[in-house]
Amino acid sequence: MARLILVLICLALCFPVSHATEANALDQKPLIIALMHFAPELGALESNQVAIDKALTLAKQHNAHWMLTPELALTGYYFEKVIGTDWIKPGPDIHVRALQQRAQELGIGLLLGHLERQLKPQLNLQPATFNTLFVINDEGRVVARHRKINTVPQSEDWSTKGSIATVTNIAGYRAGLLICADAWPTDHAARQKEQGAQLILSAANWGPGPYGPEDTWEKRSRETGLPVIVNNRTGIDKTLDMRAATSVVAVAGRRVFEYQSDKGALVLLYWERTQPSPTFIRAEIIESQ
Repeated sequence: MARLILVLICLALCFPVSHATEANALDQKPLIIALMHFAPELGALESNQVAIDKALTLAKQHNAHWMLTPELALTGYYFEKVIGTDWIKPGPDIHVRALQQRAQELGIGLLLGHLERQLKPQLNLQPATFNTLFVINDEGRVVARHRKINTVPQSEDWSTKGSIATVTNIAGYRAGLLICADAWPTDHAARQKEQGAQLILSAANWGPGPYGPEDTWEKRSRETGLPVIVNNRTGIDKTLDMRAATSVVAVAGRRVFEYQSDKGALVLLYWERTQPSPTFIRAEIIESQ
């Protein structure tokens, strides 16, 4: 009996230690953030949804924890010239909900660039239409959303300006969210830093040329001291030639990784889970076949 009691005591002591060791080992695994660098088909929500679904599945197969899409990934940038805006619903719409379900089935987080409409119940007020980055966790729930603040005149006249520089929880870190030109002024990223952001994630549709981003992302990284992760796109969208557009990682004000291609690819970014911000390790490119 004494021997049995001794064995039980040893098991009781060892059990929490083994679980703690298991948890610590999990913490040591790199954080993997996937970027879907692709060419959305203009106005083709169903086919773009299928492409995002496939990329999400591939990202999960490579053990990614989150996948980030470009800006307006489900519609393409100049979508209103092809399909107008009357179809836009209060979010999340049927396409976002379908991808929520896939995120839940796969157990992976998704940051999805799309649109949503907010109905205005007051008289004489038009519905507000937002360029939104939906944050969908690995349980398939929309846990946050960022609405683009720095909307572009003329080409984004359909869009209502957002008002909040969003910060949310991503993979154990506080993440500031931006959409494309939100990174141009200093104040949005600075406000996110004040709110406790530990990294910044941006969905983009920002081509090169005279109105290109230049060193915008490096500046925001240098000013805030935070890693800045930008997922851009490729392809040709009406008058936009995005084949030379770059997806970027900027750390301490320096561009440590960039990717551009006329073909789609899944970019896997590996990060050491350090504090206060993760530390960039390496990138892996999985090109579309």
